[in-house]
Amino acid sequence: MIFTRKILGIILIGLILASFADLLASSLKPAHLYADSLKKRSTTLSLPWEYHSGDNIEWAEKDFDSSAWDTLKTIILTDESDFDSWNGVGWFRRTIVVDSALMNRPVAFLMRHYGASEIYLNGKLIHKFGKAADNLNNEEIYQPRNIPISVQFDNDSVNVIAVRYSNFHAANDKEWFSKWFPYAGFQLRIADLNGSIIDAVHNEGMTLSINIGISAIFLALAFLYFILFFFYSMKKENLYYSLFTLFIALTFLLQMLNRFNHTSLAFYIFTNSLNSVLVLFIFPSYLAFLYSIFYEKFPKQFWFFTIGAVVLSVTSYYLAQDFESVFRYLILAYIFISTIEGLRVIYISIRKKKSNAAIIGIGVTIFAVFIITMFILGVTGNANINSLWGIVLFFLGLISLPASMSVFLARDIAVTNKRLKEQLETVKELSEKQIRQERKNAELKLQAELAEAENKRKTKELEEARQLQLSMLPNELPKIPNLDVAVYMQTATEVGGDYYDFHVGLDGTLTVVIGDATGHGLNAGTIVTATKSLFNSYAQNPDILFTLAEISRSIKQMKFKRLSMCLSLLKIDGNKLRISAAGMPPALIYRAADKKFEEILIKGMPLGATDHFPYQLRETELFSGDAMLLMSDGFPELFNEKKEMYGYDRAKETFFEAAESSAETIIETLKRKATEWANGKPPDDDITFIVLKMK
Repeated sequence: MIFTRKILGIILIGLILASFADLLASSLKPAHLYADSLKKRSTTLSLPWEYHSGDNIEWAEKDFDSSAWDTLKTIILTDESDFDSWNGVGWFRRTIVVDSALMNRPVAFLMRHYGASEIYLNGKLIHKFGKAADNLNNEEIYQPRNIPISVQFDNDSVNVIAVRYSNFHAANDKEWFSKWFPYAGFQLRIADLNGSIIDAVHNEGMTLSINIGISAIFLALAFLYFILFFFYSMKKENLYYSLFTLFIALTFLLQMLNRFNHTSLAFYIFTNSLNSVLVLFIFPSYLAFLYSIFYEKFPKQFWFFTIGAVVLSVTSYYLAQDFESVFRYLILAYIFISTIEGLRVIYISIRKKKSNAAIIGIGVTIFAVFIITMFILGVTGNANINSLWGIVLFFLGLISLPASMSVFLARDIAVTNKRLKEQLETVKELSEKQIRQERKNAELKLQAELAEAENKRKTKELEEARQLQLSMLPNELPKIPNLDVAVYMQTATEVGGDYYDFHVGLDGTLTVVIGDATGHGLNAGTIVTATKSLFNSYAQNPDILFTLAEISRSIKQMKFKRLSMCLSLLKIDGNKLRISAAGMPPALIYRAADKKFEEILIKGMPLGATDHFPYQLRETELFSGDAMLLMSDGFPELFNEKKEMYGYDRAKETFFEAAESSAETIIETLKRKATEWANGKPPDDDITFIVLKMK
């Protein structure tokens, strides 16, 4: 993960700076190398060097006068100002003084960087890592990762090391580079040659052996238990254990693959990001295994851990650069809490004397001790996995849980087979004919009872909802001198909760509302009842947006949970039209003067879904012959027998064809088209039309 790589880089840099703080005071005075000190530890030349941007091969010469150069640390942290001025290529020079014991004796140069470099000693090229260049197209990066390079000083005690270093990825896209890498520049160490070679071989061999061995073992376990689940899917614990071992195997496999990658930053980023995700998902699969064994159904906290892994994976990818320390502790806390949850499950299971709890408990306890120890060391910054006790703890912690799980699953298979054999022997003693008949009769009786009960429940609920829905509708249509008004509603088998209503003010203003409640049955009827009451209270108010806001606020306070109300609300005063909508299909207006229609599409959240939504208001005018169609989504989303939807385009065309007619004729045309399209298939949702025709 991003923060992990950065933290490791920063810790490494901190250790280097702390170890060689005495060199800081000397600034650019020559660094001194002593044979005795190299045997004990390496010397890191990462404090300020003489630096010059650009590219000139003459800058490698020993006698070149670089006194006018700037000074710069070779490790350029991405959150420092020096990184902002990095232009892609530059030269670094450092004078070192070696004691006589190191003259004509090979030492090891160990380089680490994300770009490309050339190392010169007294003007002579001694090694290249990648291909340093003066532009991105010619540059070939190489990540050396402290590969020992043999270098021999001559008889002169004063030597000049020059490094030509290029990194145009960091220069051309600073934001991208700083997101994934902790620093630009390089780190050069000088160490005893024999010791460096032995350490490199030892560390590389041990690392590859661990990664290959663990990934192979866990991949085999993942495959084996997935096959067991595949052939017997009732045992869900086999699947969760397979996922658990698969995630562990893939994390080590990716680490191994990444060690072979020296030239691709993209692959480096991909493997580290994916590895972080895999590490997080080890713990939900670990808990799923425990829950599947000791719980009849997964507890709610399982979804907390699963969603937590997803959220941490996604948010850390995008935000960890800005909240690095926060995400580090969040993930450590997530791992710690997951481990404690596993211990809690085992503790309760052992207390309740559940089968196999003790077997799994041994592995879970050792695994928890390992995770908690690593957690404490990670928080305090004292983790050292390369020590003997660290390696022992690592293997015990990693192997303990899979070992106990494997013992449990193997024992479970053996017990299951034993019980199955006993049951088969019992079954043979019974009459096969009697068993089949009794089973058949019981199943038929149960199915009949369930079907009858379900049918009664649905019939009663649908009828109650339908009656409630119809009772909310106005008894008669408003009579407006300059308007022809017609409405139609067809309720579906599953009541969807469509609603329409009218109000005529004392000044003759007509207020029209059409809505569609989310949900079905009595729930939809309940929210329709609430909406009608609110409409009656606010219909007289001339401010449409205020009315929508008040209705939305009131529905929100009623705490209908996931229920809300899609609504269109309009007012017609003379020929002036004002309209707003919350989640409803667009209103269609046919203009008789030029025989075209307009679509008023107003986007908005359904009422009651959120607080303080900025609903929009549209205004226009209606003239003689103009027709306006308001509808719920039941008509355009009507399906035929071929599961084809009528669609909004067909709905517009149907309205356009009949728009010259009266309001009632337009309604009849829409009804006829809907009937022809459904061809006897009951609608899945209510269908509601309101047509307003200017006389």
